Amino acid sequence: MVVSSTWGRDSVLGTPGADVLRRAVAELPADEFRVLAAVHPNAWYGHGAWQIRHWLAPLTESGMLLPAPESETWKAALCAADFLIGDHGSLTMYGTALGIPCVLGAFNDSAVAPGSPMDRLGRLLPRLSRAVPLLPQLLHAARTQPDDPALDVLRQSVSSAPGESARRLRRLFYTWLKLPEPAHPAATRAIPVPAPAPATPRFPHLPAALVTATTDAPVDDEPGGGVTVRVRRFPASAQRAQSRHLADAHLAADPDDPDPRWPRSADVLLVPAERGLLPDEVSRSSLARRFPGCGLVAVEESGHGCTALFGDGIRLRASWAARPAWASFAVAASAAYAWVRSGPVPPRPGTRARLTVRTGDHPEAGLVELTVR
Repeated sequence: MVVSSTWGRDSVLGTPGADVLRRAVAELPADEFRVLAAVHPNAWYGHGAWQIRHWLAPLTESGMLLPAPESETWKAALCAADFLIGDHGSLTMYGTALGIPCVLGAFNDSAVAPGSPMDRLGRLLPRLSRAVPLLPQLLHAARTQPDDPALDVLRQSVSSAPGESARRLRRLFYTWLKLPEPAHPAATRAIPVPAPAPATPRFPHLPAALVTATTDAPVDDEPGGGVTVRVRRFPASAQRAQSRHLADAHLAADPDDPDPRWPRSADVLLVPAERGLLPDEVSRSSLARRFPGCGLVAVEESGHGCTALFGDGIRLRASWAARPAWASFAVAASAAYAWVRSGPVPPRPGTRARLTVRTGDHPEAGLVELTVR
């Protein structure tokens, strides 16, 4: 997912009250989307790199990618992007030409030439609505734009000589310089593969997340048999009040988070393995006394599983029997929390269950085995 911003007050980054970047980070599930902000070099050099990074630090700390302006990461991101939010900058036109479903987060109609391809683009693409959740708007664009005949005509107009830009531009530049053109053919370079997570900071604690976890009814009479749990996680620090995508969400946080509001309010406390707290020590640790409102303490085990101790004394082990790429002990803990909460009665010691865990509409599901002790 790319959010592109040109420079100026009418850009995605400069439009007062648009809040586009924060919405992308806050509303798109963290296990299904990576959000990259492609900010125009003029904005970087106009305000300075320190200022841009300082302004956007709350979002990069929540997982947003912010590549340096001198890198070519934005090109690789456009090649890989499933969605684009843009404005009247050129990246919006590039993304549309590549067939990426696009929504306009901002657009200055007065800044583009009337009748130009960019003017037509501004009339054809939908404008981001503040009254509708972001994900349905992106999915609507994905359903309607690939077969839109007007957009197809616009894509064809981006270049009158597809594949010939290197040859024609080099000839033009050497003509202007009044220099002989090299004899070897003009060729384009491959786009370099960027680092896995450019400009993403690492912290010694797990970031707090608001998690929606819903369970489907069992398909047989065995407790937990055939249950599917759908888990979606959203960065807690990027949220605002009245967020409709967080209906009935629970808060998962690290007890060592430097912001005390998160562990104090957490429903699920997540203890990474490197903290050295053994599962058998959970009941004797001070976590329950420090955070009496917590409903579950989950301690990471090998294989991204966990041992979970509930506030009412229920203890279970959750282990991944089938582990997709997005699996983590935090996801397993939230799935176990949702399974226990959804039951009419607390599970008894010795109960075993197998949960099919999905994150949103991701095609690959995981399987978590639960054992109540």
